[in-house]
Amino acid sequence: MMEPSEIMENLFDNKIVKILKFFLKNDNGQYYLREISRNTRVSPASTYRILNKLVELKILDINEIKTAKLYSISNNKAVDFMKSIFEVDVIQHFIEQAALMPQVNEILLLGKKEKAKANVLVLGENINKADMKLLIGEIKEKYDFTINQMSLSREQYEQMSAMGLYPGNKKVLFRRV
Repeated sequence: MMEPSEIMENLFDNKIVKILKFFLKNDNGQYYLREISRNTRVSPASTYRILNKLVELKILDINEIKTAKLYSISNNKAVDFMKSIFEVDVIQHFIEQAALMPQVNEILLLGKKEKAKANVLVLGENINKADMKLLIGEIKEKYDFTINQMSLSREQYEQMSAMGLYPGNKKVLFRRV
């Protein structure tokens, strides 16, 4: 089954989706048209047209300083709705895919998930490194999210924990029953 964000990407113009995703990921700044065009790889003419439409729909705000125009994401219910559609729980996606690998017995989150990365320990015996690397690469490419992962056996993890190598917050994200 497709993720809601994938459905939206297939329904709407790819250029609009790229620009929306740019603003949803970079929601704290103001950006010039050329900057948006370069980051999204959408032509300046198309970017201009799309930005005007998004301003008209009150999804973006425009701040004009003399001849310069800076665009930023609005803070309203329409934007909250867009965030709910396009945001994917990347960690949950990783867990669901990793859980399909029979060698994976447990997944731990080390520290806190940040906006663009997370550190995880994958516990199990003889975990297929190539499959894990492929999954992490797919997530990096698709969601621009970095998962720093280390695979260990339960015994290795317990020995390293006893040595104090994994202090701090640990959260069990998945455990095979």
